[in-house]
Amino acid sequence: MKIKFYGVRGSIATPGPNTIRYGGNTACVSVKSDDGSHFVLDAGTGIKILGDELMEKSSKEDIHLFFSHYHWDHIQGFPFFLPAYQPDQTIHLLAAHMQDEQTHTVLTQMTDPHFPVPSDRLEAKVKVLSVINSMLLIGKTQVKTKSLNHPGGGSAYRLDMPEGSMAYATDNELFPPNEPDTNYQDWVDFFQGVDYLIHDAMYLDDELQKTHGWGHSLISQTLQLAVDANVSNLILFHHDPSRTDEQLDQILIDSKAWVKSQNSECQVYMAREGDEYAVMEGVNSAVACA
Repeated sequence: MKIKFYGVRGSIATPGPNTIRYGGNTACVSVKSDDGSHFVLDAGTGIKILGDELMEKSSKEDIHLFFSHYHWDHIQGFPFFLPAYQPDQTIHLLAAHMQDEQTHTVLTQMTDPHFPVPSDRLEAKVKVLSVINSMLLIGKTQVKTKSLNHPGGGSAYRLDMPEGSMAYATDNELFPPNEPDTNYQDWVDFFQGVDYLIHDAMYLDDELQKTHGWGHSLISQTLQLAVDANVSNLILFHHDPSRTDEQLDQILIDSKAWVKSQNSECQVYMAREGDEYAVMEGVNSAVACA
């Protein structure tokens, strides 16, 4: 299994000198299984770069595009995803928190006055996936879903493959002010023992007062979750748009120190555009290719 990051930023794209090392594109992660299945998690602005790479490789493999939810920063790159304009390409959409007939609404952003090219100009075959009992099987990958704690709803995903496992939960508030859709212990169980956890880590503790209820986790909460769920590798994700590279560097240093103080073997990383990670069958530990 190979994981590659194409967009790691939350809320709004933030290109510029202060974000150049970690990247300013919004959420998009590519996951490829050893059997050739290709999963794309969210379609933020980073998906354009992924699409360009796929076009350069003349890749025609089916793409399974999973959405955490349909807020702008997670869908706004889709109209610029070049494989969607290729007649010999098939794209399978999944928004597990929506009814199947609602999933196509990601295309409604491609309407006047918001976008000059209408969705009927997409030439790829666009199909909708269905989940039964929060689960589906794609190739040799078992996909499980869980409801996010986020305004408007959303879905987290866990992918279990013969070679290893990964999970993706962005825009998830572990301790919201109101009754959660998924409580903390259920998250611990859902992520238990996963090789790689990519999780929302948007805010610092002293930012809670103004952000409580916005649908994002404190970094300290995400670290505790990784320890409690016996996660092998945690990747902090969905960085606040105001966070600079230097601030993210310090957060990573502090996060590693805290996890070490808990006598946990979990490795902590900061999501960065272009970084790659791998889990190989028969190897106990995941391998970072950053």
